[in-house]
Amino acid sequence: MEKTILIALAVIGAILFFGLVAPGPQAPPPETVAPTQPGQLIDSGQFVVDRAGQQIINEQYTLFFSPAEGYMLLSQESMSVNGQDISLAQQYEFDRDFMPVLYHLAADTPSGSQIISAQMGIKGLHMETRVGTAQQQADVPGKNIVILDNNLISHYVVLLLAIQAGAVPSDFTAAIPQALLSLPAKVDDPVDTSFVSGDKTYNGQIYNLHLGDLLIVMLAYQGKLVGVINDAQGVRAYNAQIFPNGITLSAATFAPEERPEGIAEKEVTFESGDVTLSGTLTLPANAAGPVPGVLFIAGSGPIDRDENVTGMKTDVFRQLAATLAKAGIGSLRYDKRGVGKSDGVFANVSMEDLIADARAALSTLRGSSGIDPTRVFLLGHSEGGILAPIIAADNNDLGGIVLLAAPAHSLDWIIRKQIEQTNRDMGKSDDEVQTALAQEDQYLNFIRNSKGTWDDYTFDQLKEAMPWLTQEKYSQIKMLSLSWLRQHFNHDPIETIKKVTCPVLIVQGEKDYQVPSSEADLLAAALQEAGNTDVTVDLIPDLNHLMRHHPEQPNLTYRHLDEPVDQRVLDAIAGWITSHIAK
Repeated sequence: MEKTILIALAVIGAILFFGLVAPGPQAPPPETVAPTQPGQLIDSGQFVVDRAGQQIINEQYTLFFSPAEGYMLLSQESMSVNGQDISLAQQYEFDRDFMPVLYHLAADTPSGSQIISAQMGIKGLHMETRVGTAQQQADVPGKNIVILDNNLISHYVVLLLAIQAGAVPSDFTAAIPQALLSLPAKVDDPVDTSFVSGDKTYNGQIYNLHLGDLLIVMLAYQGKLVGVINDAQGVRAYNAQIFPNGITLSAATFAPEERPEGIAEKEVTFESGDVTLSGTLTLPANAAGPVPGVLFIAGSGPIDRDENVTGMKTDVFRQLAATLAKAGIGSLRYDKRGVGKSDGVFANVSMEDLIADARAALSTLRGSSGIDPTRVFLLGHSEGGILAPIIAADNNDLGGIVLLAAPAHSLDWIIRKQIEQTNRDMGKSDDEVQTALAQEDQYLNFIRNSKGTWDDYTFDQLKEAMPWLTQEKYSQIKMLSLSWLRQHFNHDPIETIKKVTCPVLIVQGEKDYQVPSSEADLLAAALQEAGNTDVTVDLIPDLNHLMRHHPEQPNLTYRHLDEPVDQRVLDAIAGWITSHIAK
């Protein structure tokens, strides 16, 4: 899931690895970074970063070693984003055990410059960013810390060397100074693979790196890092000195899941307007007759039928489908338009498109062999919890709807709440929080009053509405469809839920950082106020947005995705639907 909202609020709020440095005015230029007695040269190279066939980054690095002081990594980098040139220069010192000592990055952009730094102390790593006179800082406590800044492939060179030397455990903390953020990180054992460059095939090894719940694949050839693949962002880096023709690797995909016993599945396709969508119909094996059915409606972002996004596997819907089938209940889940096997272009999708697709899927489920069309339910997760009530309001014959982590407020309120909470959690002052909110309000107000698409506005027109906007930030906000944002901002889930007359189950996690747990009570109160007497709220302790057991404090980084969906969620949904089938 690039920085997004609602299932994964990962499409607006997660970290953009290989992202852009936020520009700012009047800081020392990159030329101020210089080596100080670096020692013996032990490695050097050139990495090229490619996105959608376009070269966006070129980094030259050198790595030195001194027996007395440890390692020093130096690099110069050029980036090209929307025709704008950005220069980066770094100096990174770490000890003989590959632990960070001192880090300094200078970024020179068309809008100004920025300094990012980090220094290891007794209690952990202290990080700072400086733009002009504005300064922000954060601390990463503990040991086993590895710096992985967003734009520098050379950091992965260091990480691989540390792994090979046994200096970094498989589980460690990744510090991202540019974002003043830290993430739990884990590296799997290496797996042999093959890859292609030019017209030749080579044998190498892949190391799957999990940053939070983002998957990044590191490719090694003869012990040396030659590739870094981030499919979630559509980004691939390769060592241009060794493989100037680039690298093609198909290993950065999920292995097919084994089908659980007792269920039958088949591929289905259906039409939504001029788009053909693909999905999976799941049924209990050897059912005596037609069974009840559930339509799954996914959360936001380019989500497939299982609620996975490239590089991040949540698997929520696949696990739910299996659980329901074992309880004698069928289901349909489908790839969003422009995702997986479905036609269309996801970047152009509007909220209205998603509603039309869900309605087409509902008709398909009702007409499917093996499904009883008189006993059909909807299940919406996150953004799907906004869409499901819209459809239920026009379908009075539904058996019921299940809402997982569904917002009661519109998307702009959710975004603003996240901005405020994230800044406060970072220790920002009240003045800094209010400044961040004021800028966010300019963005939100523009969206609410906008028309058409992003391409209908010139950059100058956008900058007039959002004075803080830069070319770099513009390239980020354009990743979300303007119509999708606008329609969500102008939609009130509370007013819609009042029109729902069928039974409703609301499942919400107390540790959900993306959608506050209080949203569940607001939805239930609105339903009851409108006269709906069959409303159940299941507020589950230590549960996060992606339906996983989460004993830690709530946070914006997804964790525990290597564990199954919480059994309490599976039991609650299967039990509630089973109890309502007989009604």
